[in-house]
Amino acid sequence: MSIFDTILKIYNEYFLCIHCLGRMFSLLATNTTNLERGKALLLSLTMQLHEKLLLNKEKNPEIVENLKILAENAGYIPAQKVLEKEGFSVKMPVNSNECHLCHGIFLDLNKYLEAVINKVKDIEFDNFLVGTTLDGQIVDNEDTFKSKFNISGSESFKGHFNREIGKRLSQIFKKPTMFQNPDITIIFHLNWDSFNVEVLIKSIFIYGRYNKFIKGIPQTHWLCNKCRGEGCSECDYTGKQYKTSIEELISSEFINQAKASGSKFHGAGREDMDVRMLGNGRPFILELKNPKVRKIDLKQIEKKVNKKLKKKIQIHGLRFSNKKEVISLKERAETTKKTYQAIVQSENKLTKEQFSNLLKILIDELVGKKIRQRTPTRVSHRRADKIREKTIYEIKGKYLKPNLFEFIIQTQGGTYIKELINGDKGRTSPSFSEIFKMPLICKYLDVIEIDYKV
Repeated sequence: MSIFDTILKIYNEYFLCIHCLGRMFSLLATNTTNLERGKALLLSLTMQLHEKLLLNKEKNPEIVENLKILAENAGYIPAQKVLEKEGFSVKMPVNSNECHLCHGIFLDLNKYLEAVINKVKDIEFDNFLVGTTLDGQIVDNEDTFKSKFNISGSESFKGHFNREIGKRLSQIFKKPTMFQNPDITIIFHLNWDSFNVEVLIKSIFIYGRYNKFIKGIPQTHWLCNKCRGEGCSECDYTGKQYKTSIEELISSEFINQAKASGSKFHGAGREDMDVRMLGNGRPFILELKNPKVRKIDLKQIEKKVNKKLKKKIQIHGLRFSNKKEVISLKERAETTKKTYQAIVQSENKLTKEQFSNLLKILIDELVGKKIRQRTPTRVSHRRADKIREKTIYEIKGKYLKPNLFEFIIQTQGGTYIKELINGDKGRTSPSFSEIFKMPLICKYLDVIEIDYKV
């Protein structure tokens, strides 16, 4: 069966708009649009039938009937004109909004364009992508149709709709479509009778480093241990375990300028609440969700945040980032070298000479070696109970008092420093306490350098 035979068979049973006819045969004339292809198919078939009619002196009824199918069932005016010219009467064309496959959707796209324009009018973007989710009835109906007429190589309903809407929006917005990581994704939820539009806005990612100069502030928002964020008397109905966090203190200015719905803080590891973050600061990436403004002034934000937080928190080195770097930041957090300053108190008093001898043993036993750390008791309620192997790169020690010492310790990221010192009842081995053969307590701990190379 030829393509023209298939077209006649289709229109003998159903009406298709020219768009849907063209996309059913999308493998033909691939440099044309579905509309152009549909028109070309109807015109070529009409010309072929007209030629046969002219050559057939007896006016073969089958040829006339086929022309009537195109004129009356397909509503194709040129076929109607041919029949009238040859002396045959023709019924008025059918209503062209009754396409069996699209129910007239492709004949009037303006309402879909208007809905998008209204939806994105307050959103800043440089590129976009159109997507569609179809009601199952549309998909099933089209699959049944293709199977019935043995049609393969057609373009899908989604493909045609997305391209035509995208092409028109690109002209309206004067902005290109982008298939990889678009600023916004416009999704139509579509059935024959109604639709709604959803706009997904790509997050903005901002890299920077922060310093924490005071203790008592966690890195991220913690839900209340008792009510888990619902609000109770124990958390003064805030839903939070702690009043604030580095994440909350830093993010508000970014959220305001970007008109974002919220944020997510991604840190290269984290320090304990009672640990300061000094030196070159800890790398972080702030993800701003659903930002309506993308072009934000990072220098201005940095200045405002630092002025507001003064001696508590400071941020620096801000630049735009991406989701790929977030993944890298998380992966590298466990391997990046980190340097700590620890003030350690011993149970027994030591002379300078005793301390010096023990320091040498400590360096010999630990530097360049791996230690085994079982998840510390203090975090076992929220972390998986497993054994981690971590490398110790450098240890320097300084005698302060007979029972007070300073250590500079460089380790692999993810090492629990307090437990490296106190041993955590044998859960970390070897430990400073094990080597000193007496209990040691980490009184003060600061992070002084994170060796994270961009």
